[in-house]
Amino acid sequence: MNGYSQELTTDVFHISTGKMICVLNEVDAHEFGLFLADRVELSYKKKKCVAVVDITKNSVRENYIGLFMEVAQALGVKAKEQICVKPTGPIRSVEYIKKKMRGDKLSEQEIKEIVKDISEERLSEIESVGFVSAVFMRGLDLDETIFMTKALIADGNRMEFSSGTIVDKHSVGGCNGRATMIIVPIVASAGLKMPKTSSRSITSAAGTADSMEVLAPVDLDTKKIKEITEKIGAVICWGGAVDLAPADDKIIKIEHPLSLDPEGQVIASVLAKKASVGSKFVVIDLPVGKNVKIKDKEVALRMAKKFVQVGKEVGMEVEAVITDGEDPSGRAVGPALEAKYALEILEGKRFDNLAQKSCELAGVIFEMVNVAATGKGYDLAYDILHSRKALDKMKQIIKAQGGKILTSEQIPFAEFKYEISATDDGIIEGVNTRQLTNIARIAGAPASKYAGVMLNKIRGDKIKKGELLYTIYAEQKSRLESAREYTEQNDPFEFKKIVLGKIRYDSL
Repeated sequence: MNGYSQELTTDVFHISTGKMICVLNEVDAHEFGLFLADRVELSYKKKKCVAVVDITKNSVRENYIGLFMEVAQALGVKAKEQICVKPTGPIRSVEYIKKKMRGDKLSEQEIKEIVKDISEERLSEIESVGFVSAVFMRGLDLDETIFMTKALIADGNRMEFSSGTIVDKHSVGGCNGRATMIIVPIVASAGLKMPKTSSRSITSAAGTADSMEVLAPVDLDTKKIKEITEKIGAVICWGGAVDLAPADDKIIKIEHPLSLDPEGQVIASVLAKKASVGSKFVVIDLPVGKNVKIKDKEVALRMAKKFVQVGKEVGMEVEAVITDGEDPSGRAVGPALEAKYALEILEGKRFDNLAQKSCELAGVIFEMVNVAATGKGYDLAYDILHSRKALDKMKQIIKAQGGKILTSEQIPFAEFKYEISATDDGIIEGVNTRQLTNIARIAGAPASKYAGVMLNKIRGDKIKKGELLYTIYAEQKSRLESAREYTEQNDPFEFKKIVLGKIRYDSL
């Protein structure tokens, strides 16, 4: 790193760019030896950050430095204060990113430096995108996945609880249904602690955090998560609101626009988040089906083994469960609809494949920690659900998080809807979860909380012409129209005709 530094006077621009950017007069930039898009380390009192350099002739005076809001807030600095400016020089992790792009294996130290530089925003947006793209195209082997998990854990904070057995659950996703919102209260009702930090949607129509936010605030800080978990036994919150694995949160933001979900990064991301909340026992749900993320059972088996191996390396007992993702989980797709549906299951109004899956996964947790004997975990989970103990626990969680929606009836439907009915008689042979997700996203989910799809029929149902198949909900007419147009070319239902052919007596 260039050892030359200088103090400059701040000029704060009250503009947010979403990036760490500072502006130098070209005279000062020349003195520093800096060019456009180079980086500088900025120091003010005990705070430091790295910013990308923009250069101007007139907008910033000599011996001044222009700071956009993100930089000013990171440093806690106001206008006309002195800050230390120091060129960072070449950043080694950029070379490591290029190495990964070439398909070479990264060492533990190299991955650690990349994660640190992403976390501290020392890398430009393009460089960070380059790393995520390289991982997507080249993958991470088992060693690299372990290195990445450890680096993400070391980069963030770690939560510790005074007592109790800390358990967790995560679904790799790609399907609908908020099993987590059913599992957490079941598990907490049995006296286990489950500080569930969940993600927002990356590729689906709703993440658990998106659905839970319909019921209660999910942006809880570390103190609040610990306080509620110690008192109630569980929370269901958004992991991005706490610095448990800040580098991972930044990587997820990069992955989101292109719906990237590279296998090794998924494993590292999930287990880092679980380790950061002190989880010792974790169940991983790997749905397999032609229309979800994992389409091949062999891929699921490979991922399952990696989850278990990586978990062992970071001090967690992990059990990976391969589940049937061929059918939608429940009948709701979209944040509010899935929240409403989960509450209906807790209220005893429904018991279907989503409810059964939730009891099975909760049962796996019970057997892992010896709350239930082998083979008896499902029965315990089922009894807790049907006794309404889980419903009572969910209401406690919602209230503790500051929510006021305690029943399914309190969740309204979106203002605009479009009903799609069968055009012929038949039997439903299959329902394409991916197409349902696409319809819900086009209708506005997950950004529009009440947008989505509600199924009226599922696989195996007999259907007559004119019967309702599903309803699309949207908060804007234009979104509803776009979703309707999409369905004209993309029917999520596969039909099996009851009558396959006929021969008339007069045709012989």
